[in-house]
Amino acid sequence: MSSDEIDKEFQEFLIGGSAGPNAAVEARIFSKVRRDLNPNAVLVFSKLLGIHFATALLTLSICPQFGFRLFGEGMGLMHYFMSLGEYGCLIACGAFFTGMSVLTAGVFLRGEELRKIRQNRWLELGTLVLLSLGFFVMIDAQVIFGLTIAWFVGAMAGSLGALELTWRFRFNRISV
Repeated sequence: MSSDEIDKEFQEFLIGGSAGPNAAVEARIFSKVRRDLNPNAVLVFSKLLGIHFATALLTLSICPQFGFRLFGEGMGLMHYFMSLGEYGCLIACGAFFTGMSVLTAGVFLRGEELRKIRQNRWLELGTLVLLSLGFFVMIDAQVIFGLTIAWFVGAMAGSLGALELTWRFRFNRISV
């Protein structure tokens, strides 16, 4: 192809103008991108709850909570946590119970879903901890007010810490 032919084709290209995408297709693409980047908080919490349920089955086998153990025998991690004292043990158990769930969620959820949890951390993680506590109350676990407050503090600290750790690990963020 000669230089003149190339110039001629280029000039025709410039005169031809640009054809945009079909408006309906463009709208669908933007809608999908918007949904993907801004997931529904309720759906994200539902996924977190499902992950917590599965993870809780495993953690209750390793570390009984409020005298409830799902599988196995013995004290598991509680044996080691008891060296921290009664309140320290419950703080550690709560942190382990919810922290492992949030770490697991950090592996399985998309980045946008993790961001949504982080934006609503107090609501989503607080609800997760309270639902867990409600489960223990429903199964008639040994719930004593002062000790339960210690467990609650540990569960909140563990889930918030695990969320921040997961966020920083996945997105290599140094500042909040």
